[in-house]
Amino acid sequence: MTTTSPRVQEFRVRLSGLDPDDRCDPELAGLARGFVVAGRESARFLWHAEDGWRAVAMSREADDDEAASALVTVSPATLPRGITTREAQVLTLVALGLTNGEIAGRLGTRPRTVSTQVERLLGKLDQGSRAGLAAVAVDASLIVLPLPGGPVDSVSIAQAEIHHAAVTLSGRVAPRSEDAVGFTRRRSIRLGTLAPLIGAAASDGLELVRGASIAVREVNARGGIDGREIEHLIEEVDLFDGSTVTTAIERLTAAGVDAVHTNYVTAEHPAALALLADYGRPFLHTATLESQVALVRDDPARYGMMFQTCPSEEYYRLGFATFLRELVREGHWSPAGRSVVALEADSATSRVADDTLRDLLSDAGWQLEHTIRTPLHAPKWARIAAEIESRDPDVLLISHFLPDVAELQRLLAAHGFRGLVYYVYAASIPRFQTVAGASSEGIVWSTVTGRYDDAMGERFQRRFALRYGDPPGWSQASAAYDQVMLLAGAWAGVRSADPMRTIEHLRTTISRGLNGVYFLGGPGQAALCYPYETEDSSLGQALLIYQVQNGTPIALSPAPKGDLRRFTPPARPRGR
Repeated sequence: MTTTSPRVQEFRVRLSGLDPDDRCDPELAGLARGFVVAGRESARFLWHAEDGWRAVAMSREADDDEAASALVTVSPATLPRGITTREAQVLTLVALGLTNGEIAGRLGTRPRTVSTQVERLLGKLDQGSRAGLAAVAVDASLIVLPLPGGPVDSVSIAQAEIHHAAVTLSGRVAPRSEDAVGFTRRRSIRLGTLAPLIGAAASDGLELVRGASIAVREVNARGGIDGREIEHLIEEVDLFDGSTVTTAIERLTAAGVDAVHTNYVTAEHPAALALLADYGRPFLHTATLESQVALVRDDPARYGMMFQTCPSEEYYRLGFATFLRELVREGHWSPAGRSVVALEADSATSRVADDTLRDLLSDAGWQLEHTIRTPLHAPKWARIAAEIESRDPDVLLISHFLPDVAELQRLLAAHGFRGLVYYVYAASIPRFQTVAGASSEGIVWSTVTGRYDDAMGERFQRRFALRYGDPPGWSQASAAYDQVMLLAGAWAGVRSADPMRTIEHLRTTISRGLNGVYFLGGPGQAALCYPYETEDSSLGQALLIYQVQNGTPIALSPAPKGDLRRFTPPARPRGR
């Protein structure tokens, strides 16, 4: 392949779309979003624009607002050694390991024709085997995207991974009509993912998509569900824009998905639950809200299709108060006082510091002295840090769930804050860990749904890092993986995607996942919290509490997952 220097263009594409100039072709932008989701550091391929071939290079970039973005460079290109457009397509499919018959099926031609084209490619590229052709295609970046005939479920070639990820984003990058060929096969089972890939929650949204994608691929690699593959459809939403959530649900229902899952999207948009209830298919979420569990408990006829695959937020309160009481009672910490200041986002979904918490702390020998509430968006972190320092609490409880709260942590560390900082959930997000860096040393954080430190969790962590280049966070990737596996287990158990039979299977089956045990048969169809809602660890998910020590989260609670004796008190004792 050769390129020429004139008309080289460069774009930056985020998961949430393009820069305002909107110069990038929509198909290419879709591939760029797939590149970000696939987690590759870089990739090169050929792309055919309306006026000829282009050499496309994509590289990963850090983004202040999201998990990552793609820098896309597009240059004019010509095919090498007289290769034709059709031969370039054949070469791409040879590189993916397809047989002549499979290639013919994708291109709408005959195997004999493909055999002739392969022979011509061997001569033009001076190769003696199909393996040699594949090596040249990869080494010289001669892979054509979109892949002729549609995506291939392959993880060995970056370009195939990119196309597959792009197509899952609502199927927005489909094969061109002249390349697409219909196949007679059983209808796939369709899984819809509501992913907050736009805006402030994009880091968690990316975790959700990647965890679910690993699960879908594993199920399909085992033959799918009774021979039927899971087709993964992803709808991008903005956690703080209800119209995007409504549109996404409408698109998924129009596509006839057999189930929908998400993280905490419906926590900010409870009205979406009515749309999902009208649809009547299984819906799994981790909104962590007792109010949404109550909907199922109070009106099972309407909301019985809904499952919260984690315990509710009320256990954050109980877990925090219990943690402080046991630290002091067991002699692991002797703070100068017993004062707590709470910081929480001014949102109903982030409220932890209430009268219930005040009473729980009082019973544990502590006092909730003050609560600071800040907007979810554009908080004045410097002002908040100053107020916290002026009150000088023994413990600072933070329940602002967006990862940008890491900016506050950096300020507190820089100013030498001497109290213990305890985060509800936010510090488990990879974006928080990246931004906070060394300033997170010594902080404590908890999550009601987190990946266990066991053989299952370690295996998933290795697979995730191998696939995406970065390790997963502690919550959403594994939670999404478990949601897909719960659905796959139900579909396999009833040998169909029938909604009522699937829902009944989810209600009556206990499953062990990466984040603990899923027993969803209670009146509210939510996971049980161990050890506070159930003392039987074989029935619930542990409310995990970690402390960052030497840059690594160390499990403190509950036993036997953690050990309070490993707690390290704040570095400098308080002075009164």
